Amino acid sequence: MLPAFFNLTGCAVYSETRHKQGEAAKEAWKSVDIAGQLSAARKCEAALLAEQLKTEEALQKAKRDALIRAMVFEGSVASQLKEPIEKQLLALAGSPQVAVAWAAALRKEERAKGNLHDAEIEFTRAGVEMPACSSLVTQSFDNWLQSHAGVPAYLRAAWMSAVDECSGSGLTAGSSFEFKGGALAITQKAVADARSAMIDAKVASLAARNQVAKLSKEYSGELEKLSAEPSRAQDKLKSIAKELGDALAKIEKLPDPVSRQFVSEHRVKALDATLASLAGNVDSKGESHATSAALASLAEWFDQAHVALADAKKPRLAAALLLRNLEQAKANAAAKDAQLQAMELQLLESKMNWQLEQLRSLSYGHQALQTVSAEMAATQLRAALAPVETTKATSGKAFEDKTKVWKSAASYLDANGRLAAKVNKTDIQRNALDHERAIAYAEGNIAQWNVLISSTINQLAEYGDAGVRKEDITSLVNSIALLFIAKGVQ
Repeated sequence: MLPAFFNLTGCAVYSETRHKQGEAAKEAWKSVDIAGQLSAARKCEAALLAEQLKTEEALQKAKRDALIRAMVFEGSVASQLKEPIEKQLLALAGSPQVAVAWAAALRKEERAKGNLHDAEIEFTRAGVEMPACSSLVTQSFDNWLQSHAGVPAYLRAAWMSAVDECSGSGLTAGSSFEFKGGALAITQKAVADARSAMIDAKVASLAARNQVAKLSKEYSGELEKLSAEPSRAQDKLKSIAKELGDALAKIEKLPDPVSRQFVSEHRVKALDATLASLAGNVDSKGESHATSAALASLAEWFDQAHVALADAKKPRLAAALLLRNLEQAKANAAAKDAQLQAMELQLLESKMNWQLEQLRSLSYGHQALQTVSAEMAATQLRAALAPVETTKATSGKAFEDKTKVWKSAASYLDANGRLAAKVNKTDIQRNALDHERAIAYAEGNIAQWNVLISSTINQLAEYGDAGVRKEDITSLVNSIALLFIAKGVQ
């Protein structure tokens, strides 16, 4: 009779074996140290990166020392200094002439900024703040003077000087200089492409996110009308819900991680609201509407969830909680990806800055050698770098040429020692960033599997702990026996 009773009621008989298996699986999964394994991988990568950077530093110092030895033992100023500098300028900037043009552009920018700063000082002395460039070029001094009573008229000269600089190209002549060849052209293009990709993705994502906000507002408004008028057709509500789901799917397909993060975080908020509603923690009408709109944003859940809510049948919390945790894991992974993308751009910019420092140093060395005599250029570099031995040699063209060779050699060695290490270390750091990205992707995948496995094991343990126990059956039999006894007494 009891088995038939359990079949009719849907109850399962408690199994101690099943209970132990469920608890054992739960404890075994807890002992899996996923975080520790990921931490160990990151520690290994950090240690490897530190060693690689130290090795690169030592390598460039060794190369610099090798150059010094070559300078000391063989070759002239031309062969050991002038020609190598020109070759490096060719490899770095495309040609020595481009390096000269870039240096001129830098000087132009420095002059423009200096003139603008001088004009700003004049305004400060007069007790007023100089307008920004955008204001200076769009209004006249006389119009500005009308709203600044008591300002001395002599500021007109400073105003005009500032306008000239603001409307010209001098303020950005050096920073906007475009290289056409060499390593700098490659890095400059990589930086521009990375910046453009991030900006374009943000613009596209912003437009799509605004569409989501618009549709969410429309959905809530339509839901308000439906609440006031239950007989109202629901076609428009379903149509908006589909558009909302399509808009989120569109954002999710965008290539940037910020978009994926937005979608997952939106779904997490939606599922949090849904879980609160299903758990009975939402009473207000407004919150209920927000929850329904949240469900609508989950296109794949909308139809079944809407029907279930309409029929007053609450979906199982476990499935919604599982989906919520999966979306949170995806949001965390996308956030990490966005952080790594920003770091990649920073490293590219750092590389370009160090390459520009190399160019500056090599250009200085190249410029110093342009005016040395032919005799000095043909002199053995060892002799040219040797200390001055007589009082007579401490003056005149010979000493001046020696000074220029010293300066050029110092700049050349700095470019091939300290600065070369700085440039190459950014490439090493970028390679390390690729390894971190791989670990981050693995971490995201592991997090999603962890959610799925943990939920399954927890449900297994709960199932093992459930069921009708022996003492429950005894109580039930006693109750049934009492019922029959009572029936017999009657």
